[in-house]
Amino acid sequence: MLRVLISVTLLSLLLSGCSHSQQDALLQLAIDAGRSQADLTLHQAHTLDVDMHYLERPGNGPVVVLVHGFSANKDTWLRFARYLPDDYHLIIPDLAGHGDTPAANSYDLFMQAKRLQALAEHLQIPAWHIAGNSMGGAIAAIYAVQYPQQVQSLTLIDAAGVEAPKQSPFFAALEQGHNPLIATDNDSFEQRWHMTMSQPPLLPWPLRPALVRQTLARENINRTIFADMLATRATLSQQAFAQQLSQTDVPALIMWGEEDQVLDVSSVGVFKRHLPHAQVVTYADIGHLPMVETPQQSADDFIHFIEQQRASLPAKP
Repeated sequence: MLRVLISVTLLSLLLSGCSHSQQDALLQLAIDAGRSQADLTLHQAHTLDVDMHYLERPGNGPVVVLVHGFSANKDTWLRFARYLPDDYHLIIPDLAGHGDTPAANSYDLFMQAKRLQALAEHLQIPAWHIAGNSMGGAIAAIYAVQYPQQVQSLTLIDAAGVEAPKQSPFFAALEQGHNPLIATDNDSFEQRWHMTMSQPPLLPWPLRPALVRQTLARENINRTIFADMLATRATLSQQAFAQQLSQTDVPALIMWGEEDQVLDVSSVGVFKRHLPHAQVVTYADIGHLPMVETPQQSADDFIHFIEQQRASLPAKP
């Protein structure tokens, strides 16, 4: 029904012209349709210092929390979530300063992990499977180190947090004083779009200009969040963190797009050294966002991993 409504609305807008407010409304309609297809509903909970917004789909199976990356939001996971089994209890938050969750005084990655733990306590979840992409992967790894009893498994999807042996185009640009992940105009939006994805999904007019405006409006807060992220990286002892990560015995899965221009695929070997028991899946011709670019395949690989952990748990009495 929502697909039909979007098609009818789009046709009417094409015939009558489309204002910015109409474009924004249509983008929201498309997002709502994606949430509906994945049976996700929007909620919020106060976590430490912010009212965290999150999508949830109840289920009596594994509890899974999905953590988005820098300047992204909870809806990054919609295409991926559609392919996860109906009994999976899904929790997909907006981190502080992202999506619908308001700004905060700190975007330190350790603080972001603490907010996730506060969400778990609010929802009375004793343990969950945590998966994170990019910055969200670094937060998931920090979370696994800080709260190992809370973590049933750890999935790192093109995750930040380690020094890759091979420099990526993103870090090469960063060394030159340019951050391709922070869009400031239409051209830099397009650069960001193609740097993060090798196989981006179709984003037709008038959805694209609405997303461009939303992205450009985040420039200032993105700079603040990125600065806090770099500060975390500067204060985080790579050697000490690697040792702590190596000492965790949680089951782990590493997933990576082989064409990642943000965090080079050579990062996989570094994570594998720290997590020798981890399973590894890589994707040819896929970039930084496998869950967006190849949602069904990445979801299938994730499901296979989760079901392995599920089968290893003792049977409920």
